[in-house]
Amino acid sequence: MPTLNRIAKIIRLRYIEARMIGSYPDTIAVGGDLKKNSSFEHLTHRVGGHYMIAKPLSSITEADLRLLIDEKVPEGKQIEYKRELPEGGDKGTINFLRAVTAFANTQGGDLIYGINAADGIPIDLSPLSMTSGDLVLQRFENLCRDGVQPRLARVQYMLVPIADGGTVLVVRIQKSWSAPHRVTALNHAQFYGRNSAGAYQLDVAELRQAFTLSDTVVERIRAFRANRLLALGNGESPLPLKEGALIVLHVIPLQSMTSDIRIDMAANSGGVQNLRPLGASGWNHRINLDGRLTYRNVSDGKSYGYAQLFRNGIIEAVSVEEARDGRKIIASVAYEQYILQALNSYFPALNELGISPPAYLFLSLLGVKDYTFKGCNTEHDNILLPEVTIEQWGGSPATVMRPAFDMVWNAFGFDQSLNYDETGQWVGRG
Repeated sequence: MPTLNRIAKIIRLRYIEARMIGSYPDTIAVGGDLKKNSSFEHLTHRVGGHYMIAKPLSSITEADLRLLIDEKVPEGKQIEYKRELPEGGDKGTINFLRAVTAFANTQGGDLIYGINAADGIPIDLSPLSMTSGDLVLQRFENLCRDGVQPRLARVQYMLVPIADGGTVLVVRIQKSWSAPHRVTALNHAQFYGRNSAGAYQLDVAELRQAFTLSDTVVERIRAFRANRLLALGNGESPLPLKEGALIVLHVIPLQSMTSDIRIDMAANSGGVQNLRPLGASGWNHRINLDGRLTYRNVSDGKSYGYAQLFRNGIIEAVSVEEARDGRKIIASVAYEQYILQALNSYFPALNELGISPPAYLFLSLLGVKDYTFKGCNTEHDNILLPEVTIEQWGGSPATVMRPAFDMVWNAFGFDQSLNYDETGQWVGRG
């Protein structure tokens, strides 16, 4: 097992401490009452005291919209209702861009056109009648591209058909990596944020904070990874591990570090229980203090690896590379395959749990100096690779991870991963 001192020499401790991840009740407050396992609870997350729809955008149906009305889910920091589409003139342009940039500059959220609300409480559906939904979406996309600086790219749209006719348009805006965004259309030149009362113009102090927030969040993400590696190097893991080098994968969604989201670990969803440990064909699972743990079968009280889902949506996966018959080897094909298989379960699980991308992915190899990799050794005991970013859960893990895989091969003296063919497809031949 790599020691604390070895890892501490590599990790720069200039990062600020990552926030603690503790234990929270699996309940949410609804109108002053506590509800558990209701339809409403599964439809919404309560983030920082404010509600949002917690379903993948493509899965939202008329029933979900009617549930918002039935449960009187109020407008807040992450949800807003509009009876009609914004008008086609200058006023409509500014109103739309004010709304979407305010969401992007704060915590993200859903802007819903086609629901009538009074004092922020949804009353009924007011389905939109559009000659061409595609033209409406094209207009919005153009405005987000040309009317905002920096360009606002992380906006998605879903036209939800209504049985009695018409549609409701859900515009989902993710919290932005590049905030703060300024509305520049029509020489407007203003920055907006969002609170429970709606969009408002950011003041000087808030702008200063917004400009430094992105760097602070990145530092917090990197600090979380650094602190977890230090803990692993000190033998602090969710369950006892076999002796050997460690392959460590962290998936850290931006939302996990910028909101108060907490996952219901008691749920029976596949997103909670079916996170695949690295290299596992079968596994057990249980709730622990940090969240939900899936782990490879234990022998002699020790395991070959686990996947820990933290309550805020972060995933830590660890695999032990044990010496076999005195030989210390990292299989150059298998370890990449295990990571890709795991990510193919993690991305859909996070999507099912309502965790929004983007996310940072970190790959680390600890205690590998005496190991061979395709017959070669490295002078590095610990290989800590820079992050790669996944922008959509539907992205290809093999494409996303290639820069990290290439750098592992670099550390052992190769130009690049030999597991990709000439077209960039992962074929597992290295």
